[in-house]
Amino acid sequence: MIDIEASPQLTSEETEAAARLIALAEALGLEPLDLDEAVHDAAARYASDESNTGSWDDVDSDAAYDEAGRQAADLNNSGMDNQIRYLVAQCGADRTEVHIRAAAGQHHA
Repeated sequence: MIDIEASPQLTSEETEAAARLIALAEALGLEPLDLDEAVHDAAARYASDESNTGSWDDVDSDAAYDEAGRQAADLNNSGMDNQIRYLVAQCGADRTEVHIRAAAGQHHA
């Protein structure tokens, strides 16, 4: 079955970027709830990419998307640091920063 965190470990550069982005999110006053949607979107993209590669020949794609959503919810419940590390792994540091700044704009609106 699907594992949304099956991507490779963060490189040292990505680890440094994640630490910087965690500090940014904290400085902007974000809470884990502010990044929930970004994590769910990244998990859905991961599920879509995996589905399109044909690696799920024997798995119902709807069930795989449901599982990706469940795992994203678990990840969201594990705290902002893990959310940001996941987003960096799936989306890259630049896109993760966009998510953080957008969430901060919504958080303070």
